[in-house]
Amino acid sequence: MVSGKRMKAADRRRMVLDAAMFEFGEAGISEVTTEVIAARAGVSQAYLFRLFGTKKDLIIAAIKERSAQVEEMFRAAVAQRGDSTPLEAMAAAYLRMLTDDPNALRCQLHAWSASDPDIGAVARETYLSIWREVARLSGEDAETVRDFMAHGMLLTVAAALDIPEAFLKGS
Repeated sequence: MVSGKRMKAADRRRMVLDAAMFEFGEAGISEVTTEVIAARAGVSQAYLFRLFGTKKDLIIAAIKERSAQVEEMFRAAVAQRGDSTPLEAMAAAYLRMLTDDPNALRCQLHAWSASDPDIGAVARETYLSIWREVARLSGEDAETVRDFMAHGMLLTVAAALDIPEAFLKGS
């Protein structure tokens, strides 16, 4: 209940997705139970299944949501970039996300390494969507976009492993 009113289904769905992304990052998509996710979200496990159907459907929704958040973050960064190039603005936004929410990035890593073919297909589709959005927003050539994405992947893995930033700079 919020202010004496019933919470909308969309708001509960958002809470469950946030809880799922957190828990998937903490324990991995195959290890965490829907019971734990439901408890974190403050809903019943039955309600979680009413919203998403299956655990796999929840995983897929979480992957799509996280990817949409990254794309939106990049669009906002480019729109507010000032004197920075689009790639510089997107890189700065991604670095902030790495610092502010490293658990969400671990969720991405778990998705990218999932052995389930349906989850793998969604992980590929959403990663390529981010790639295409970076290309569109930056207007850069394929090699420059590839280097940007490769550097982003390195930073994602380094953040998940808690490798100091100075190490990545060659210090």
